[in-house]
Amino acid sequence: MPVFGRSLFETVLDGMDQEEEPVEEIGAAYAAPRGLRVSFVGFAEETNETEAAPASRFDWAGLFDDYAPPPKLEEPPVWLDRLSDVEISEDLALDQCRGASEIRERRRDFALANHPDRVGADYRNAATRRMMVANQLIDAALARLA
Repeated sequence: MPVFGRSLFETVLDGMDQEEEPVEEIGAAYAAPRGLRVSFVGFAEETNETEAAPASRFDWAGLFDDYAPPPKLEEPPVWLDRLSDVEISEDLALDQCRGASEIRERRRDFALANHPDRVGADYRNAATRRMMVANQLIDAALARLA
Protein backbone atom coordinates (compact mmCIF):
# COMPACT_ATOMS: atom_id res chain seq x y z
CA MET A 1 0.00 0.00 0.00
CA PRO A 2 1.64 3.26 -1.07
CA VAL A 3 2.20 6.02 1.46
CA PHE A 4 2.42 9.45 -0.20
CA GLY A 5 3.19 7.84 -3.53
CA ARG A 6 5.90 5.55 -2.15
CA SER A 7 5.84 2.09 -0.65
CA LEU A 8 6.10 1.67 3.08
CA PHE A 9 9.51 0.05 2.63
CA GLU A 10 10.82 3.11 0.75
CA THR A 11 9.47 5.41 3.46
CA VAL A 12 11.23 3.42 6.19
CA LEU A 13 14.51 3.42 4.23
CA ASP A 14 14.34 7.20 3.79
CA GLY A 15 13.74 7.60 7.52
CA MET A 16 16.79 5.47 8.28
CA ASP A 17 18.99 7.65 6.07
CA GLN A 18 18.15 10.81 8.03
CA GLU A 19 20.50 11.73 10.86
CA GLU A 20 19.12 11.50 14.37
CA GLU A 21 19.44 14.27 16.93
CA PRO A 22 22.31 13.84 19.38
CA VAL A 23 21.30 12.69 22.84
CA GLU A 24 22.42 15.96 24.48
CA GLU A 25 20.07 18.00 22.29
CA ILE A 26 17.13 15.75 23.07
CA GLY A 27 17.76 15.99 26.81
CA ALA A 28 18.10 19.76 26.60
CA ALA A 29 14.74 20.00 24.84
CA TYR A 30 13.05 18.42 27.86
CA ALA A 31 14.94 20.31 30.57
CA ALA A 32 12.89 22.46 32.93
CA PRO A 33 12.98 26.22 32.41
CA ARG A 34 15.15 28.29 34.73
CA GLY A 35 13.74 28.55 38.22
CA LEU A 36 11.59 25.41 37.88
CA ARG A 37 12.30 21.82 38.76
CA VAL A 38 10.15 19.08 37.25
CA SER A 39 9.49 16.09 39.50
CA PHE A 40 9.15 12.49 38.34
CA VAL A 41 5.37 12.74 38.01
CA GLY A 42 5.54 15.94 35.96
CA PHE A 43 4.78 18.59 38.56
CA ALA A 44 6.85 21.75 38.48
CA GLU A 45 7.99 23.56 41.58
CA GLU A 46 9.87 26.82 41.96
CA THR A 47 13.53 26.78 42.89
CA ASN A 48 16.13 29.40 43.74
CA GLU A 49 18.39 28.20 40.95
CA THR A 50 19.26 30.57 38.15
CA GLU A 51 20.11 27.89 35.60
CA ALA A 52 17.99 25.10 34.19
CA ALA A 53 18.30 21.79 35.99
CA PRO A 54 19.96 19.03 33.96
CA ALA A 55 17.66 16.26 32.78
CA SER A 56 19.61 13.58 34.66
CA ARG A 57 19.19 15.24 38.06
CA PHE A 58 16.38 12.96 39.28
CA ASP A 59 17.35 10.69 42.19
CA TRP A 60 16.57 7.28 40.69
CA ALA A 61 18.27 5.42 43.53
CA GLY A 62 15.79 6.70 46.12
CA LEU A 63 12.69 6.25 43.98
CA PHE A 64 11.45 3.10 45.72
CA ASP A 65 12.81 3.71 49.22
CA ASP A 66 9.29 3.92 50.65
CA TYR A 67 8.39 0.58 49.07
CA ALA A 68 11.54 -1.35 49.89
CA PRO A 69 11.07 -4.48 52.02
CA PRO A 70 12.17 -4.19 55.62
CA PRO A 71 15.74 -5.23 56.35
CA LYS A 72 16.38 -8.91 56.95
CA LEU A 73 16.71 -9.89 60.57
CA GLU A 74 20.11 -11.33 61.41
CA GLU A 75 19.28 -12.12 65.06
CA PRO A 76 17.39 -15.33 65.84
CA PRO A 77 13.64 -15.00 65.33
CA VAL A 78 11.41 -15.41 68.37
CA TRP A 79 9.66 -18.39 66.78
CA LEU A 80 12.85 -20.37 66.15
CA ASP A 81 12.03 -23.04 68.76
CA ARG A 82 8.39 -23.40 67.55
CA LEU A 83 8.73 -25.57 64.43
CA SER A 84 6.38 -28.48 65.10
CA ASP A 85 3.00 -28.71 63.35
CA VAL A 86 1.14 -28.34 66.66
CA GLU A 87 3.07 -25.20 67.65
CA ILE A 88 2.56 -23.59 64.25
CA SER A 89 -1.14 -24.41 64.46
CA GLU A 90 -1.27 -22.77 67.89
CA ASP A 91 0.50 -19.68 66.52
CA LEU A 92 -2.00 -19.42 63.67
CA ALA A 93 -5.05 -19.96 65.92
CA LEU A 94 -7.20 -20.88 62.92
CA ASP A 95 -9.89 -22.39 65.14
CA GLN A 96 -10.79 -18.86 66.28
CA CYS A 97 -11.38 -17.60 62.71
CA ARG A 98 -14.98 -16.98 61.67
CA GLY A 99 -14.63 -16.91 57.90
CA ALA A 100 -12.40 -17.22 54.86
CA SER A 101 -11.46 -13.54 54.86
CA GLU A 102 -10.21 -13.77 58.44
CA ILE A 103 -8.18 -16.90 57.57
CA ARG A 104 -6.60 -15.09 54.60
CA GLU A 105 -5.78 -12.17 56.88
CA ARG A 106 -4.05 -14.58 59.28
CA ARG A 107 -2.02 -15.93 56.34
CA ARG A 108 -0.84 -12.40 55.46
CA ASP A 109 0.02 -11.56 59.07
CA PHE A 110 1.83 -14.87 59.53
CA ALA A 111 3.82 -14.34 56.32
CA LEU A 112 4.84 -10.84 57.42
CA ALA A 113 6.29 -12.26 60.62
CA ASN A 114 7.70 -15.58 59.35
CA HIS A 115 8.55 -15.38 55.64
CA PRO A 116 12.03 -16.70 54.67
CA ASP A 117 12.81 -13.48 52.78
CA ARG A 118 12.57 -11.53 56.03
CA VAL A 119 15.17 -13.47 58.05
CA GLY A 120 18.90 -14.00 57.79
CA ALA A 121 20.41 -16.81 55.74
CA ASP A 122 20.99 -18.97 58.83
CA TYR A 123 17.26 -19.10 59.61
CA ARG A 124 15.80 -19.52 56.11
CA ASN A 125 15.32 -23.29 56.32
CA ALA A 126 13.37 -22.97 59.57
CA ALA A 127 11.27 -20.12 58.15
CA THR A 128 10.59 -22.12 54.97
CA ARG A 129 9.43 -25.11 57.02
CA ARG A 130 7.23 -22.87 59.14
CA MET A 131 5.64 -21.22 56.10
CA MET A 132 5.06 -24.56 54.34
CA VAL A 133 3.27 -26.03 57.36
CA ALA A 134 1.27 -22.83 57.88
CA ASN A 135 0.17 -22.76 54.24
CA GLN A 136 -0.90 -26.40 54.41
CA LEU A 137 -2.93 -25.74 57.59
CA ILE A 138 -4.52 -22.63 56.10
CA ASP A 139 -5.39 -24.39 52.82
CA ALA A 140 -7.01 -27.22 54.79
CA ALA A 141 -9.01 -24.73 56.88
CA LEU A 142 -10.20 -22.92 53.71
CA ALA A 143 -11.18 -26.25 52.14
CA ARG A 144 -13.25 -27.13 55.22
CA LEU A 145 -15.13 -23.82 54.92
CA ALA A 146 -15.89 -24.38 51.22
